[in-house]
Amino acid sequence: MEIIKDVKIEKLDHFGRGIIRDKGIIFVDDTLPEDVVDIAITKDKKNLKEAKVLAYKKRSPLYRESLCPYHLHCGGCHFSELLYEKQLLYKKEKVQELIEHMLKENLVVKEIIPSREEYHYRNKITLHGKDKKIGLYDKKSNDLIPISHCLLVDKKIDELMNRVAVFFRDRDALVYDVMIRKTTLEEAMIVIHGRLDYEEFRKEFPDVKVIVINDQIVTRDSHIKEKLFDKEFYISNRSFFQVNRWTVLDLYQKIIDYVKDKHFNTCLDLYCGTGTIALLISDFVQKVVGVEVVAEAIADAEENKKLNGIFNVDFVLGKVEDHLNEFDDIDLIIVDPPREGLDKKTKNSLSDIRAKNIVYVSCDPVTLMRDLNDLKKLYDIDEMILFDMFPNTYHVETLCFLSLKKEI
Repeated sequence: MEIIKDVKIEKLDHFGRGIIRDKGIIFVDDTLPEDVVDIAITKDKKNLKEAKVLAYKKRSPLYRESLCPYHLHCGGCHFSELLYEKQLLYKKEKVQELIEHMLKENLVVKEIIPSREEYHYRNKITLHGKDKKIGLYDKKSNDLIPISHCLLVDKKIDELMNRVAVFFRDRDALVYDVMIRKTTLEEAMIVIHGRLDYEEFRKEFPDVKVIVINDQIVTRDSHIKEKLFDKEFYISNRSFFQVNRWTVLDLYQKIIDYVKDKHFNTCLDLYCGTGTIALLISDFVQKVVGVEVVAEAIADAEENKKLNGIFNVDFVLGKVEDHLNEFDDIDLIIVDPPREGLDKKTKNSLSDIRAKNIVYVSCDPVTLMRDLNDLKKLYDIDEMILFDMFPNTYHVETLCFLSLKKEI
């Protein structure tokens, strides 16, 4: 094993790994810019190598001591040792680099909106099970790291997570995976797969509103409820909902501010999930149509429409790319796709519709840049704003406002 001593980390890559340029590029986990370290090469592929830290000779001025005892192993965090203000700078610079290298546009990220809280911001966690223990996977393998608490999740979720761990530890039962959710209205959900006594588990968690075991709802209620601004939303076990309970408000407020003074007539909300964006902007447009492929999410969206007494929003179940050719005379299109971004058919349909404006919400800046490269043939990119939806990780949420080119 090749060992290299006293080398300085130059910068971080887009996945939060340290970079050393020494006869090629070496990626080093668990390091920060200006760290001086001894390393051992673990993978060697031509000009790209990976290494692990053997010793820290000098820590970076960006370093802080992590509050998490699992940070060197658990794959949930990437930046627990990086000062929070530097995390924000890293994310902004990362996206700016992608603009320059992939998009090649004279565009500057307007700002990055920090999370209101750095810890306990997540309203959901998914844990894995093995040998009667629950935890998260090691970031370098599929080995389970049993955890007793997580600094990123809501404190109630943290408490429920510990109670689930105790339940399986003390019984002849097995857990394969568990998902825990909680809303700001203090309603909780546990979704679990395993071998266990359903009734015993339900009685052990009387404070949990919704319990789903092996895809069977064992409680009276099947939904928990969340409130965003003046509207309420039902959430079922398979529905997507933004995980940062504070930053989601900042993100949606920006969209509302953008929409409310534009006098849009008809809007498409693509990948609409439980209908949050569609219903939040319904006060400011004549009509909204949401499209979503997940049946449970559309069912929630329909219930959310009724719950809020909204009549100018329709929802369509199906793949976005299969329904876009049904629409014309659209003023505004909002897209919030999964991490893989927009497929080619969808982008072609967007070009055919030629709405006056597109609002693009993205959780992956790389696929965003790819899609913007196609959309910019017809659209100007007016503004790009970042939101720190995922503190202590390298992930970032991006919001883009596009307008149809005047000459089109």
